[in-house]
Amino acid sequence: MTDPVPFPPSQRAPDPVEMIQRQHKEAERLARLAPGEWRLWIDDSAARYGCPRATLEAAVKAIIAQREKDEREHKAAEERDRRRGEKAAAAKKKQKAQTFKTLEVLPEAEQERRLADLAKDLEEDPCAVREEFAASSAPLVESKPELWPETVATAQLLDDLVKLIRRYVVIRDDGTTAAALFTAMCWIHNAVATHSPILGVTSPDPDSGKTTLLSVLALLVPKPRRSVELTGPAAFRIIDHEHPTLIMDEADDILERKKDLVHIINASWTRGSTIPRTLPGQRGEHHFDIFCPKIVAMKGPKVPGTTASRFIPIRMQPRLPEETIEDFPFVDGPEFIEIRRKLMRWAADNAVALGEAKPEQPPGFHNRLAANWRLLLAIADHAGGDWPKRARQAADELSRQNTEPSQGRRLLAALRALFANRDEIPSAEIVQRLAADLGAEWCEFGRGRSPITQRQLAVLLKEYEIAPVVLHPTKRAELSRHGYRRAQFKDAFARFLPSDPNIRTRKAK
Repeated sequence: MTDPVPFPPSQRAPDPVEMIQRQHKEAERLARLAPGEWRLWIDDSAARYGCPRATLEAAVKAIIAQREKDEREHKAAEERDRRRGEKAAAAKKKQKAQTFKTLEVLPEAEQERRLADLAKDLEEDPCAVREEFAASSAPLVESKPELWPETVATAQLLDDLVKLIRRYVVIRDDGTTAAALFTAMCWIHNAVATHSPILGVTSPDPDSGKTTLLSVLALLVPKPRRSVELTGPAAFRIIDHEHPTLIMDEADDILERKKDLVHIINASWTRGSTIPRTLPGQRGEHHFDIFCPKIVAMKGPKVPGTTASRFIPIRMQPRLPEETIEDFPFVDGPEFIEIRRKLMRWAADNAVALGEAKPEQPPGFHNRLAANWRLLLAIADHAGGDWPKRARQAADELSRQNTEPSQGRRLLAALRALFANRDEIPSAEIVQRLAADLGAEWCEFGRGRSPITQRQLAVLLKEYEIAPVVLHPTKRAELSRHGYRRAQFKDAFARFLPSDPNIRTRKAK
């Protein structure tokens, strides 16, 4: 062992405490090196810091041993935490499974309350708990019923659907016709549909049969999926994974609060629309397919205009005392199983032909309105008998209920009536005559419910590239009468007003 090298007389010997600190730091430095490396440098370090080699080596080994002990204890603590976490996660999973099982048979309002309580007990995000419940709910019916062994006549199938719906729900003829055709359409939807209309069930007041109708349809459509407090991410994951018939009850507040869900519903109207998302552990994007049939029920008409245009609307009303129906048991039964088997056989036999059909549309049905009804009218034509007439009557009536002209179109309709026997009308006279109709919106149009002004009239008509002109020029500018000529509206009347002379000219209350 090399003896310590004394400090030269010209250098002051370090303080003993400081020397010990330096030796400890050197021991820590050596302990971070590989075993062969610190053994190579230990003699020089011992000589440099004036301590025996054995002392420095013992210090290095002690530091290494403590570090290894700390690592073992850290790994043991991590393993204990992991096991405790797995145990807690298993307990949470069990609690969720037990709660979810009891929730499946409860009304949706009660489901929502209990899901919120469960999220609070587990200290989890309520939205995440709702999505997990939506993804784990057991299907209402079997995903693929046994095929009916015989050919099924379309007309008889539709008649059976109407009969079954009317057994449990009071509904007008146009609504029953639309519901039966939509139910049949759901069975060929994923195979041949290009556009996906939404069956919108609304009513002005509660207790009008909306939930009962949805429950009946849930036992008639393929792969029904009823969801509570559905979120956008849950929607596109469920649709992509299951391709169900998505059923949303009490959707008023949901569509108002969750704009991402509205965007997904709107985009899902067209086949091929997807939601791109990156997934953990995967490279690139996954494109979630969002094309599926949808049934939505809500109170009142609070539906975004872009969504309402994708609706086939059915309006429910409370039943009268003399209107008798059976109490719906809200459970599957032999009659529903049989008709689902027939629907599956009917779809297998007729899907291709119906997908290629180009049915005659009612007058005024173009663009999205025609696309909404194309498959339903094709099914009615395939049924024959009185179904083609019934379907077109229902389409015409329901589309009238669902049509809310824009403010500009309502103004054009009002002006068309004013110009019926006039070639030109001054602006002052137009606003005066518009405001004279106390039942229209123009008499309380401005702030403070003041009548529409000439400037407001000009602003609305500017959107249609119509501007006021001088009708009777004079040398005195203040006497020049500005107004509009009927010829200015010819193109706007033809393009923006339907041929139906009974178009509403007043805003819906």
